[in-house]
Amino acid sequence: MTQPYKIMTVYNTPMADFTSTIDDAQFIKDLRRGDPRAVTRLYNTYADRIYSLVFHQVGRDHDVAQDIVQETFVAALKSVAKFRNQSKIYTWLCSIANKKVVDFYRRQKRQAKYQTMKALEAEQIGQETLAAATESTERQEMAQQALLGLPLHYRQVLILKYVEEMPVLQISKIMERSPKSIEGLLTRARKELRARLATPSEG
Repeated sequence: MTQPYKIMTVYNTPMADFTSTIDDAQFIKDLRRGDPRAVTRLYNTYADRIYSLVFHQVGRDHDVAQDIVQETFVAALKSVAKFRNQSKIYTWLCSIANKKVVDFYRRQKRQAKYQTMKALEAEQIGQETLAAATESTERQEMAQQALLGLPLHYRQVLILKYVEEMPVLQISKIMERSPKSIEGLLTRARKELRARLATPSEG
């Protein structure tokens, strides 16, 4: 099936920061018209951030992350007519990307991989636990394995909160849950991570 747009595939080039100047309403109108300049601007503005978000959810697999970023922007362009300016464009794209990540793991039928110490370092699980988990190479590996063992939705909510530094309300829009549900999910994710660090798995 022919794709309506050709999305660029260069990720390591400098990204112009248009986020502070984009008029979302007019920009969405341009996208709906299929304006090639608007499509390029959308990609240049958000591709690196979406790539970073996805990359840390797919085991730091560059090829998989690239594919999901491509799928995200193609899906966004196909569904832009339904976008109603009730959220920021980046929030909308994150929501699409998260769904694509879930789809990827459903296809793969395997446990999600997530290897970033940044989320752990930012996670408020207690300074003593964090210090104990990172004081040696062996314990650092234990901490990474604890993260790898978390369910995908726990990893997603932690990365959105502690890596992307999003407020609960914005996370709720991305994950399509109520703010109260997100708060509960964060509590359970922190508890699970803390438990895995306190009781390392055998084998």
